Amino acid sequence: MNIKAVNLTKIYKKRDSKDVRVLSGVNLNIKSGETIAFTGPSGAGKSTLIHILGLMDRPSSGKVLIDAIDCFKSNDAYLCKMRKDNIGFIFQFHYLLSDFTVLENILLPVWNIKETKIKDAEKILKKVGLSHRAAHFPNELSGGEQQRAALARALINNPKIIFADEPTGNLDRATGKEIEKLLFATVSETKATLILVTHNDKLALKADRIIKMRDGKVTTIKN
Repeated sequence: MNIKAVNLTKIYKKRDSKDVRVLSGVNLNIKSGETIAFTGPSGAGKSTLIHILGLMDRPSSGKVLIDAIDCFKSNDAYLCKMRKDNIGFIFQFHYLLSDFTVLENILLPVWNIKETKIKDAEKILKKVGLSHRAAHFPNELSGGEQQRAALARALINNPKIIFADEPTGNLDRATGKEIEKLLFATVSETKATLILVTHNDKLALKADRIIKMRDGKVTTIKN
């Protein structure tokens, strides 16, 4: 799916202090199947930008067009369906539910049809090397296993776009490389678009393009 950002701005209103401008007129074109790495200092607006591109947050102004559809002209129910049908998210922290098993956590995005997705979930668990952990709870997993479970959860709806916000930020170097390998192998196999935020220069270099941000603006695009 092609993604286009047109003059995106995001301003957080503060009742007792000055408003905070997080994004200032961001324009981007991302082609279907590309891998994109957003880099830049903390506070540059990277995470805010991918949350808007991933339809999890609305901009203060501007547009996000996915396959030429102006998504934010629609209501929240439409955005929810777009996310459910087309988008997978991986965060720096795994956000697994502690009272659910690994298998149940992976099925959460498709919970309303989970009975029909169990075999798919089991295949994904095998792909990420967690078949033996399906009935375990998150606190019984290592950090790397938790992040692999989070990756599996992001893949359960066969997303056309995967957003990854510092997916290896909480992991040691060896485990981080393992997650990187899994992530890039997955997008290569599925032809999904990958949009990631990272402070890891070596990880960023694996992407087709690096987009650097500072103070809510795109400053550099490297092909």
